[in-house]
Amino acid sequence: MPKKDTKILLIESDPEMVDFMRYPLEDEGYTVVTATDGTVAAKRAVRAQPDLILVNFRLEKMKGNTIARRIRKDPVTDHIPIVMVASEDNLEELDIGPRSPIDDFLIKPFDVQELVLKVNPLVKSGDADNAMISTGNGKLDEKMGGGVPVRSLTLIEGDSGAGKSVLSQQIIHGSLGDGYKISLFTSENTVSSLVKQMRSLSLDITNYLLLNDLRVLPIETSTLGRQAPPELMKAMRMEADRDMIFVDSLTSSIPQSTDTEVLGFFEACKRMCDDGASVVIVVHSHGLTNELLTRIRALCDAHLRLRTEEVRDQLVKTLEVTKVRGAEQKTGNIVSFEVEPGWGMKIVPLSKVGA
Repeated sequence: MPKKDTKILLIESDPEMVDFMRYPLEDEGYTVVTATDGTVAAKRAVRAQPDLILVNFRLEKMKGNTIARRIRKDPVTDHIPIVMVASEDNLEELDIGPRSPIDDFLIKPFDVQELVLKVNPLVKSGDADNAMISTGNGKLDEKMGGGVPVRSLTLIEGDSGAGKSVLSQQIIHGSLGDGYKISLFTSENTVSSLVKQMRSLSLDITNYLLLNDLRVLPIETSTLGRQAPPELMKAMRMEADRDMIFVDSLTSSIPQSTDTEVLGFFEACKRMCDDGASVVIVVHSHGLTNELLTRIRALCDAHLRLRTEEVRDQLVKTLEVTKVRGAEQKTGNIVSFEVEPGWGMKIVPLSKVGA
């Protein structure tokens, strides 16, 4: 239960939405301060010094983007996390990217559980909750704002061949090197093929397997239909003693599931994070609808998107670090990388591609 002095500023002009959001947060132990007028919201943030700000995109006198920029420009409030509450219809108008004043998004419609799951990780304080897990690649850590947050839900998303498994394997190896114990649920590899593949990237995991620091569990859900996600979640909960759980990839387990069922799986992952685990989920972008991807991205604490793009007549793999909770620096970086045998992931500045 949060301490009573943990304060949230709710900027919302609709009285019904104020009540809908305020009471569940107070039930969680938070002190909720409200502002219904966008013109005074920034001043209230200065006076109240909240631990988190929730601002609706659509307000009567001012858009949430404008309020967020004012709060971010004031050195007295520039450190406070800001969550934008918006509907899918507002997405094209939102400030998204490296210059955005927003730390995260909550997409309407949402229920009380989604609200609490979004808020809790953002207001936890202390070094343990703000710690980052290194990927083992210094340049990659730098672009990610320090690495992967502990007790977080991370989404690695991209098309086939974009480098999703390589990125997840890099994070796995770096995490093992930092002493974390990991369970990997995989539809992409057997134990032997994973060892061989990672060894070719100079990421040897043999000792970690022998010491049981790394467990590799096959995903065999193709015949389960809509029961695949809950069965996978049941297996993940049996690994609750592990520090980190990776799923590479989820795509084969959800083709027959509804959007609501898939979102429920991610909400269950989020609850595992609240219980102390760090969860990393890999998905193929084409396996989910745009509407569902939008909601999943908003739910996750970190979002890493991979693509294969043409730069100066050359196909290159790119990684966009859309958001990382608790990052040491502003995220939104887009970097290119190469996968070299015996080397692994090698970050290459876009300016040098094709040079």
